[in-house]
Amino acid sequence: MTDPLRLAPQSDEARPTRVDDATVAARRDALLAHAAGLRGAWAGDKPEWDIPVASVGTRLFLLLIPHTDGRLLANVKLDPEDVVAVREAYSWVEPGFHQSKRHWASIDLTSPDYRSDDAADMVEDSYRLVLSLLTRRVREAVLLADAAGTPARPTWQW
Repeated sequence: MTDPLRLAPQSDEARPTRVDDATVAARRDALLAHAAGLRGAWAGDKPEWDIPVASVGTRLFLLLIPHTDGRLLANVKLDPEDVVAVREAYSWVEPGFHQSKRHWASIDLTSPDYRSDDAADMVEDSYRLVLSLLTRRVREAVLLADAAGTPARPTWQW
């Protein structure tokens, strides 16, 4: 006979609040690899901040930031209406940590509810938005260099 306690649904208290470090690292690496694969994008470490980032041209579209509570967050830039929508739709998305809350959203890579396909879509949306914000001249240069097979490199100067 089956133990009746095993059939009872688990409460929220029994559910883990974070995933293990190996899963977080895999999620981080997958997002960075996805970002690096976008046309004209570059992904790597920003030495001044000591964090992994992804940029296109002169602008950043993905930042991987450790939160003060130990979580790893992936900040993406989105249209202000989209920021509100994704925060309402996903429990693992919150206002941008250390960024403008109006334009940036933070994806919690430690959340057990995290969905990689949706996170990758947010990274692509961020890339498209940032690419559209580049001047026509810079955007064309970045895309032309990518089409010519020239490896992308960071072009931001701070």
